[in-house]
Amino acid sequence: MKIKEGYRLRKVGSNSIVVAMGGINFTGLITVNETGTYIWNMLEKGAEADEIISALAAECSVSEEEISDDVNEFIEKLKGADLLE
Repeated sequence: MKIKEGYRLRKVGSNSIVVAMGGINFTGLITVNETGTYIWNMLEKGAEADEIISALAAECSVSEEEISDDVNEFIEKLKGADLLE
C-alpha cells in the first residue's frame, strides 16, 4: 500500500493537512494528528497495515489489538478519499 503520487502532508500547528501538489484536483480537506502523520509516513514508504500496526504499537507501548481497529479505520478513510494506490 502506498500514498498516491502528488499528495503530501504539511504541518499546521499541532496537526498536519493533506495537500495536493501540481495539477491534482482535490477539493477536500483532511487533517491528521500525530498518530495519523506517523501512519501516513509509513504508507509513503509502502508499508502494509500489519507493519504499521506492529510499529505503532511498539512506538506507543500498547498492544497491537488495542490499535489495529483505529489504524485500519484510518487506512480505509484514505482509501475512500482515493489517496492510496
